[in-house]
Amino acid sequence: MKIKFKKLIKNSAILSLPGIISIFISLLSIPIHLNYAGAESYGNYMIFHFILMISLNFNFGIGKSTVVSINNYPKKNEEINYCALNYTTNISIIIFTFFILMFFFRETFFFNYAKYFNIISYFFFGSIITIFFMTLEGILQGNRKFKYISIFNLLFYSLSISIPSILLAYNYNLTLENLILISIIIKLLSVLMMFSIIKKDNLIKKSKNQILFNNLKKNSKWITLNSVLIQFYDLFDKYLIKIFIGPVAVATYSIPQQLTGKLSIISKSFSAFLLPNLSKRKIDNQSLDFSLQVFMKIIPVIIFLIIPFYPLILEFWLGNSFNTTINNLTKIFSISVIFSCASHLLVTRFEATKTLNQNLKIEFFLMPFFIYSLYYLTSLNYSLLLISLLILTKEVILFFLRLNILNRKIQKVNGYYLYSILFLIMLYLSFFNINLYLIFLLLLILNLFRK
Repeated sequence: MKIKFKKLIKNSAILSLPGIISIFISLLSIPIHLNYAGAESYGNYMIFHFILMISLNFNFGIGKSTVVSINNYPKKNEEINYCALNYTTNISIIIFTFFILMFFFRETFFFNYAKYFNIISYFFFGSIITIFFMTLEGILQGNRKFKYISIFNLLFYSLSISIPSILLAYNYNLTLENLILISIIIKLLSVLMMFSIIKKDNLIKKSKNQILFNNLKKNSKWITLNSVLIQFYDLFDKYLIKIFIGPVAVATYSIPQQLTGKLSIISKSFSAFLLPNLSKRKIDNQSLDFSLQVFMKIIPVIIFLIIPFYPLILEFWLGNSFNTTINNLTKIFSISVIFSCASHLLVTRFEATKTLNQNLKIEFFLMPFFIYSLYYLTSLNYSLLLISLLILTKEVILFFLRLNILNRKIQKVNGYYLYSILFLIMLYLSFFNINLYLIFLLLLILNLFRK
């Protein structure tokens, strides 16, 4: 058992490395972009990448279904990989055909979008690159090439966004279009390198078997719907802030969210290791239990230790761009991301056992309340703090509901409910009673040494 947990920690640490490195890169790139191009430019740059994230849904679950299929039928992995690339190519051809039609009729639609055509072109090509990345990542994940996944996640998700911002320090005349183009090129390079490695390792064998097709027929709609809902919950707040409050508010809001959100790369790294293991015929939940304890007992202690130092850290990092709103948002998003990360692990259990429809029921149930509340707060120009508290509330509710569904599959569920309540109390105390906050923090640390 210890050997299994060591393997989980080792591979998850390898997969988490991009998240750790990307935090330091963001510490460099965000202030450069703000100081050289301004908050409005940074807000619009991030909005493009938020919109591009929608293209993850165009993969239609091929990447994750590939992981599950390979671990269901390990002797057929090369054939499954071929089918995955074949299906992805077909989707890409459809997207490219739609782009060509838009090119020829770009001035005849009701809305003349010719002046925005470069940005639209980057979105279409970025979408094709993204869906290939998802499939290639699934092939590497299914074949347990975790070191490669770590490197390419860093390149695709972090460096492709941060390097263009850093280049502003050398050429502050770079336009928004220039920055987006550089980002797309970096993403393309990562996909080409992934494909060359898969080709070199002979992980593709031409076949017409129906293993992946049957898996997609059963599970694709649920994976895609789940992906759409994740995108919706993650991005809808930023779109409404952009529309009703403006791009400067998007920058103020997204900086702390982007920084704290790096922790989700670590939880996704655990999920990347858990998915192939939980997809095996004989499901073992002990690795999932261990992962939950890491994210609900150990990581929160680290976060709560750092929170009192946020003003010093953020002011040193952002300089003149720092304000108390950013500090307060960072506190709230730090707690929100704890629940988000724990939820990633629970959703992985649904994905591996092909029961995502159970998770979708609770997300659809919550959606109308979330949409109405978010629209109400943004349209009436309520503070960004209230909006962030709404995001936190949503994450807590989703975590609780997912725990409730899996309560017979997970150990110590009641303990996770108690930890959650304690985290919310400590967040409140961090604003209004720092002395009591420190007492609770000491109790939380002592709990780590309890057997």
